[in-house]
Amino acid sequence: MNNKAQLHTLEGLGAAVLMTLTILTITQSTMIVTPQNELAIDVHLEQISSDALTVMDINPVGSDQWNLTECIASWDMSEASYPNNMVGNLDELDGGLQYLLPDTLYNVDLAYIEGDELKVRNAIIKGPAGKNAVVARHFVTLTNETVSEMGGNWNLGDTELRVVEVRLTTWKV
Repeated sequence: MNNKAQLHTLEGLGAAVLMTLTILTITQSTMIVTPQNELAIDVHLEQISSDALTVMDINPVGSDQWNLTECIASWDMSEASYPNNMVGNLDELDGGLQYLLPDTLYNVDLAYIEGDELKVRNAIIKGPAGKNAVVARHFVTLTNETVSEMGGNWNLGDTELRVVEVRLTTWKV
């Protein structure tokens, strides 16, 4: 009797059973595969949004367009509500963002400290943010002179400065 032949037969049978069980486990289990390109799309959208705010904050010499600081300074402090897209003097900001962010929905919130309290106000609302929304932030500094010149309602003292965080939430549909 050849013991080696029997051992090889048992090893082959064991390997066949192990491979069959592995294949059954793989085909019967639910696999969730998260594509990595979704993260790349979010990063790209966040970069475009940040660039849009930066471009809006630059006012070319001799241009009739307002920069981001002037747009925020002109705000009349009334809060937007959905489905009403925007309120109070933010037409320039909305128009610039529509041009810089084609085929993209966005909301703009303004965050600032008044007294000892952080206030966050909705300025432009284009809809409820989707699950793939990203937020870009840009800071602008307002002075009483800028606010008065632009006709805003920020109620700043003569030497008071107010730093406002412009939060641009963007998403693709």
